[in-house]
Amino acid sequence: MDKREFLEAVTEQIRFEKAREMISDELENHIEDQKEAFMSEGISEMESYQKAIEDMGDPVEVGISLDRIHRPKMEWKMILLVLGLSILGLFFQYVMFKDMGSESYPYNINSQCVYIMIGLAVMMFFCFFDYTRIGFWGKTGAAVLLLLLLYSYFGGLSVFGQRGYLRVGGLSVSLRQLIYLYIPFYGGILYSYKNQGRKGFTKSMVWSVLPVVLVLKLPDLSTAGSLMLIMLIQVCFITRKGWFGEWKKKLAFVVSAVIGLPVFLVLYFVFFGAEYQKARLFSVFNTAEDQNYQINMARNLISGSKWIGEGRLNAKGFLPAAASDYIVTYVMSYYGILAVIVLLAVLGLFIFKTFKISVHQKNQLGTVIGVGCSLVFMIQIVLYVMVNLTIFPSTAVFLPLFTYGGTGTIVSFALIGILLSIYRYQNVLPVHMVRKQKVKLGL
Repeated sequence: MDKREFLEAVTEQIRFEKAREMISDELENHIEDQKEAFMSEGISEMESYQKAIEDMGDPVEVGISLDRIHRPKMEWKMILLVLGLSILGLFFQYVMFKDMGSESYPYNINSQCVYIMIGLAVMMFFCFFDYTRIGFWGKTGAAVLLLLLLYSYFGGLSVFGQRGYLRVGGLSVSLRQLIYLYIPFYGGILYSYKNQGRKGFTKSMVWSVLPVVLVLKLPDLSTAGSLMLIMLIQVCFITRKGWFGEWKKKLAFVVSAVIGLPVFLVLYFVFFGAEYQKARLFSVFNTAEDQNYQINMARNLISGSKWIGEGRLNAKGFLPAAASDYIVTYVMSYYGILAVIVLLAVLGLFIFKTFKISVHQKNQLGTVIGVGCSLVFMIQIVLYVMVNLTIFPSTAVFLPLFTYGGTGTIVSFALIGILLSIYRYQNVLPVHMVRKQKVKLGL
């Protein structure tokens, strides 16, 4: 049996077609290495080939063994955790509706159930979807989202006087949430500039600035800051991995940008922001003003909370934005401080699982996309908790799988689906995604 026949016999046993080429290449390299070793002992090239192939074992048995390893697999623990968090989020929405009444809780629980069902369907779609297509479509997908932002700025829909919405059929789509899909596309952009040195690093930074500038024009400080921080950490991560060559100067630049970003954004809104935005920035320090009603009420609820059970104050009528911006504060007031600690522990487990999926990947494209998706959840959750504890000013925040809203809920499930796809294909894709795969994907 020659090398070609051996490789064909092995790969015929591999049921997942996309893994066949990778396995064939790995086995061929191993055969070549063994052949060279035998030839160094004075054996002829023909005999060395034959001995190397014989050492590999029976091709059918080898193929069956490799098929058990190199096949898609599901992260059922993550799926169950997501289902549990979704049910818990619905439960809190229901309790708030029941406790606060329709006057203080102007949200439709049935609508949120529909959003979650759609989100779960989207999650499973992306779970079975080859995430490498997202990577290879990076620039195109990012450009589409940037054009949507531009359109919303000049002619989009305004909701309660705020820009950043699109009308799709009879529904309003929030670009403030949809723009987080830019992050996995940005991972593909970073991969496309790998090994391009300073040129690739500069292009990567340009692609990170564009959405931030457009989101600031909406205006939305918290989303712009979150996006920039996530992308800077992505760049920092891959720069440390050596994607752009020598990393110390580039890493120093990125770290400086991360440190200077909050200062820049604060100064931007101090000098160029609207009066209500300036008031929000200073609300943490100046609680006497009437416009700081929400942050003052949140502090009153927190100070009146007990370790277990309902606090001294009832949240009814205090926080009209509880279903969107102050779920953690409401849980603390209604169930106690211990309940919030448990909730934060579960959310911490969720963040840990997302990063575990991301950093344990052999495929570099999967790693950078996964880290970006994980950072979205981490930044959103941390920012939400900080606002609820009144450490940060009151601003538009979103708690994944808990906050009421169609666009945010579906986007969260989409990002989870991408993470599940990365986990699903971790043993069937090579470490480096070769460019010829673009042709196979029809790109």
